[in-house]
Amino acid sequence: MKFADELWSGLKSALVPTDRHALARAAKERAAAVLPPGERVVAGHPVEAGEQLPEPPRQFRQQAFSAQRTTGDRLVDGMGRAEWGLHRLNPVNAVVDRWDDRGTGQLSGSWESLAGQLAAVLRPRCSFRYLSVLLVTDHHLHVVRVRLAGNRREPMAGAEAVEYAWQVERRQVAWVRNRTDVRHGTHEVGFVDGSWVTFAFTVGGYGPVVATFPRQLRYTDPIS
Repeated sequence: MKFADELWSGLKSALVPTDRHALARAAKERAAAVLPPGERVVAGHPVEAGEQLPEPPRQFRQQAFSAQRTTGDRLVDGMGRAEWGLHRLNPVNAVVDRWDDRGTGQLSGSWESLAGQLAAVLRPRCSFRYLSVLLVTDHHLHVVRVRLAGNRREPMAGAEAVEYAWQVERRQVAWVRNRTDVRHGTHEVGFVDGSWVTFAFTVGGYGPVVATFPRQLRYTDPIS
C-alpha cells in the first residue's frame, strides 16, 4: 500500500464515526458467551458509571483485564498499593475514608452494599478501552467487560478479551428510576438493602433492559 493510501485510510478511521448500535450488539453477544452455564439472556445493553460517581477506594476497586497487563503496568500498580498502605496508616486518613464511604449524590449506601458493589464494578482500574455490558437473565443481573481494539472503524477487531465482573440475583433489585432530566440514558437502580446507585446506558435501545426491573420510576417520582 502506498503512503498516500495509508494516510487516507488513517484519516477515514479517525473521521468516520463508529456505529455505536452495531458495537453495542457485538459487545452484548461476546458478553453473553461467558455467562455461567444455564443462564438465558433476557435483555442486555452497554452501561457506564454515572458522570459524578466517585472513584471507589482502592480496596474496593477491581483491576480489569489483569492478565493482559504489562510488567510496567504491574509495577505502577504495586507502587499504588504501597502508597495506599501508607495512606491507611495515618489515623486521620482512615477517619476521612470512613466518612467518604457514607455515600454521595450518585451513590447511597456503603461500598460493601449492593449498589456500592455495582459502582465499584463500573469504575475499575483499567488501561484499556472497553465496554461494560449489563446482562439480565432469568434469575440474575450480570456485568461483563468487553475489551475494544484501537481501530475506531472496527473497534471489535482483534479484541477477544472478555471478562466476567459481577452478578446479583434479580430478586435483590427493587426498582429503577429514569433520570433523563440529568442526561439521556441516565438511570438510578435501587436494591432491597436500601442502597442505590446512578448509572447510564451508553447508547439508545435500552428499553428492553429497563422493562425487566420490577418497578420503574420516573424522575419526578420519589425514591421509596
